[in-house]
Parts: sequence; structure tokens; C-alpha cells
Amino acid sequence: VWSNKRGGLCEALDYYNAYKGSIYTSGRIVRGFLIDGESDPLDVFSAQVVIASVGGGRIKEDGAMIRPVDSPDDSVGIECVFRTWEAKTPVAIVAGKNHPKYTCTPPAAYAVLDFFHITNVWKEQELTARGHFVKVWRIRFEKVDLKKKSWWQPNGLHISDALEAPSPTVRACEYCKFDSIQIFSKGWTCLNHTCGAYYATLSDHLARDPGCLTYSSAFINQRNPNLAALGSLPNLAPPIPDLVALGSHGTDRISRRGFVCPSCGCCNRRVFWSRMVCENESCNFAQAAQIFPFPLKEIEKEATILDNYLARRSARNCINHGIILAPRHDPYAGVLNRQCINLMDTVDIGGYKVRQYILPDELGRPIGSFTLFISSPKVNAANNGPTYMFNELERADIGLRRNTVAGGTEQYEGFSRHFQQNFGATYKFGVTVQSKGFNEAHPVILMALQRLIWASKAAVEVTARMLAGHAPHEHFPPSMGNNFNELLALGYRESDSIRFHDDGEKELGPTVAALSLGSPSIMKFRPKKKETGFDGFVQRDSKGLFQTVLEVPMKHGDMMVMHGSRIHGIYEHSVEPRGERRFSLTSRFVDPAKMASDEDRADAQVNGAIPAAAASYAYDGY
Repeated sequence: VWSNKRGGLCEALDYYNAYKGSIYTSGRIVRGFLIDGESDPLDVFSAQVVIASVGGGRIKEDGAMIRPVDSPDDSVGIECVFRTWEAKTPVAIVAGKNHPKYTCTPPAAYAVLDFFHITNVWKEQELTARGHFVKVWRIRFEKVDLKKKSWWQPNGLHISDALEAPSPTVRACEYCKFDSIQIFSKGWTCLNHTCGAYYATLSDHLARDPGCLTYSSAFINQRNPNLAALGSLPNLAPPIPDLVALGSHGTDRISRRGFVCPSCGCCNRRVFWSRMVCENESCNFAQAAQIFPFPLKEIEKEATILDNYLARRSARNCINHGIILAPRHDPYAGVLNRQCINLMDTVDIGGYKVRQYILPDELGRPIGSFTLFISSPKVNAANNGPTYMFNELERADIGLRRNTVAGGTEQYEGFSRHFQQNFGATYKFGVTVQSKGFNEAHPVILMALQRLIWASKAAVEVTARMLAGHAPHEHFPPSMGNNFNELLALGYRESDSIRFHDDGEKELGPTVAALSLGSPSIMKFRPKKKETGFDGFVQRDSKGLFQTVLEVPMKHGDMMVMHGSRIHGIYEHSVEPRGERRFSLTSRFVDPAKMASDEDRADAQVNGAIPAAAASYAYDGY
């Protein structure tokens, strides 16, 4: 079981999900442990025994990673190590290719060794590059199944089932009465690091040669075969789950996980929405993903749960305290900072209830509008309506996949949490997304595009009426400008999300619109951290980030429109889906005149052109 991507390990294995650090814990028990390049001189990496330090604390100094201070005794990681030791719970060990004591040629960047038990935990004095000692927590792991040959065992090395080695000495310290095992070949010493006799019997040896200590053969070679009889072990290579047997619709948390390739053992991320493909280029394994229709009644149930949640949020935040009349009464928001956002209205347009909020700058000047088009059962059930569109996207393969995000190396590359496919002009942001022309788009994409063009024009008209008699910011756009020439389709499985961000790329027009299909979500707005002018009326959290000033739901069939480029300079927004399956279709105008290359401009002219067939999907709001 192996991977060349750390993300592959973390998504495919339930016993190792640590993107940083060596320890992965669950339920305060260590489930997986990584040994890699940052090792210590006394580390052991043998066929049946691994000894490694734990606790971190290294810093980079003169090109090397060193520990300047003692490892803490009260860290959560150490607590979990002791819990695991006492519970005799097996731990899966993963070896990184940079470990200097690898006993064979590393087969991959990361390879799972096997399940091990923790047999000893102690605090050891370690000589640093600075020439002084620090106290470091150390763990001795012993392979559970001693009869099975270790794949990393060097050829020609034979290990008997039971090594006939003398048991290491165990002695009680005469000062603290603590029982310590003899771990060093130089002799026994008290290993209670809080005792005054800690390392006392080795002080003469260390004074002559600070680096003289080695582990005794009795300590290395001791075996505990009885540990293997403590229960059955989990599967090192978890099988691909049978979603039918589990009653899954195919987009819940179970199906969201990666998988271990049954052909080559590679740990894979779920890259594609509609199929499972092994990331090992020399392997041909691929199969269709099990995705089944998600019933409308389940979507409605999710929406009811979200409504109840937001109602509690609204009451707790006193949004409508003392307010009973429209437009200031707000039946939708879970969070609404009225000191920041105080201009809003609700109107009926077509088959929608439309709620609009004017977003101000720090001086209270309107810089843009956020408009929510709240759908209805009648709109959703209409011909070519949201329910039809959702069902079509469930069945069709429109190319949704996850993509790498900016930053990180190949081994540590990050992947977007959601699945993406762009249509029309190329849209460049923090994730590189594959793109198709509108002439290649599924009809649902063109249906959505026409709805979003209609909604944007309607939203801008509402904004103009709302701002009559108000003095907007000088950069407030009077219209949406050009029609959209791009649409980004996103697919969300359960627990997927988009963190706070903005849509402020310089090539974009002033208006962004999105259609939500399927499971509901929460959309949030907050001022950016740098906008100090909001400090008088918007609180910050412990990290110095502003708290949310607006939080509203987006349900099946709802649309939203953000109008005003200045919004993205001052505010950021996030999307938190609250269900198992959601599609979001978001349109923008990507201005060819502001594109970086002639190739991009030519691409926008061709791929961003709306085909004549789209006229048959023109939308009137019902």
C-alpha cells in the first residue's frame, strides 16, 4: 500500500489522515505514524522493530532541523501515545522515502509498512547540533505479526519466529522507585525524567563522549509474540466499499473518500466525479463510480434542517428583535450585522421572492449589491426547471473533476475540495480548471446560463431602484455590462466546501451570478482582514479575522447575484453546503481586452460565444 502523494494516503486510508506531522489520531488513540526524513541518530528501522521520536519542536538552523528545547510532557500527541500503549491498540506505520535508515530501495514517496504495537515509551536525552542535551520522547514499535515476512526486509536476511535473546534488565530506581528497562548497551539508568537520578549512572560515559550511547541488543531484539493474539487487525488495504449494501446514494462521506487500488496498491484521491481512476500512471485500473439518484424528498429534508438551524441563529443573534415590518424584517438570514448592512429590500419578480442587500464600504457608501432569488416549488417543477436540471446533471458526465490548487510541491500538492468544469471563456483563478466551449456544453449549462443572465439584469434593476436617493460609491457600476461569456460548474459531495475567498480577478466584469441545484448551502460575507475601517462596528475573532456580517441560505433552485467589482476588494465570501449532493453553476463576464495573451483572447471569442441553440432556453422568470 503506497502513494507518491501525501493527499493520496490521507484520503484513501482511515488509519492515516495527517497532512502535516507524523501522528494521526482518532478518538485520542494513535492510528497511524509516519517516519520520514527528520530522523534521529538512534532511530531504528528494521524488519520488526521501529524506534522513533515524537513531539515535534524542530526548527531550521544552518540548513538543519534541530530541537532547541525539551519536548513537552502535556501535548495531546503524547497523551494519545500513552493511551494507545495502555490500550495495546495496533498502529499502522508509514515510511517516507527520505528516511535515512530505509532497509531497501524505497518503492514510493510513502509506503505502509504494517501494523505495530507500542511496547515502550520513554524520554531520552538527545545531543543537539548546538552541543547540549534536550529531552525527547521516544517510542519503540514492534510488528504485530512476527511470522509474516516484512516486505522491506533486505534480501538474504532471515529472522527466526522467536529470537533467543536475553530479556533486558528491569530495575526500580532507589530514589523514585520507578521501574526502568535497560535500553542502552552502556548500562542501566533511571528513565524517569522527573527524577534527580535520571541518566545519573551514565553521566561518566556522556562526559567522555556525549554521543556514545547505543541501544542494547537485548532491548532491540526482545519480542512480544503475545501481542499478536489481542484481536484481529484492520485491513491495510481497505476494499472499495459496496455502496449499495451500505445504502449510500454515492455522494456521502463514505463515497467521498479515496481508495486503494485493488490492482497495484496505490492510494488514490477521488479525482473524478463520475469514475474512479488509479493515479499510478503504469496502472490501468478504472471503474464507474456508484452514484444513484438523490431523491427530492431528501433535498427537502436537508432544507428543513437548515431552516431550523438558521432560525435558531437568527433568534440568538437578535436579527429581528423589535422589527416586524418589511423591508427591515429578515426571515432568511442567520447573521445580519445591521450596523454594517442597513439597506435592504424584498420584492416579487416572476416566480421568485427576491431579497436584496446593499453592501457598503467602511464609510457606509454603497459599493455593490447581493441579491438572493428564492425559488418556489412551482418554479422548481417547471419544464426545464431546477429539478429537471438537477436530475440531468446527476445522470450526465459533464467533466467534473478536482484540480490542484496553487502552491505546494508535487508530493504535497493540494486538491480542491469540490469538483469543477468550466465552460465558455477560460476563467483563471487559484485553481487551474479544464475548460470547454459553450458549443460543447450539455443543454443544462445553456439553460442555467440563460437563467443567470435574466437574474442579473433583474437584480441590477432592483439595485437601481433601491439606491434612488442614496449616494453610492463612485465606482458603483450602473449596469451589468456585457452578457456572461463563462460558466463554472461545481459539484459538491457531502462535507465539501469553499472557504472564504473573493471573485476579484482583474479580467472579470462587475457581475457574478450563480444557480444552486440540489442540497442547500450557507453563503457568508465578511470584510477582509485588512479593512480596518470596519473595526468600529464589526468584531474580530481570535485570529484577527472579521466576523460574518451576512449569512443566508441558498436552496434548490435559488439564484444569487453579486453586482459591483468593489465588493471583491473589500469583502470575501464562503459557501458551506449542508447536504449530500449539490451543483452550483456560476457565470461571469471575462473581458477579452484584459486577458494576458492573444491566445486567451481568441479562445474567449470562440468558446465564449453563446450558440444560437441557447435562444430556445431564454428565461422569463417563471
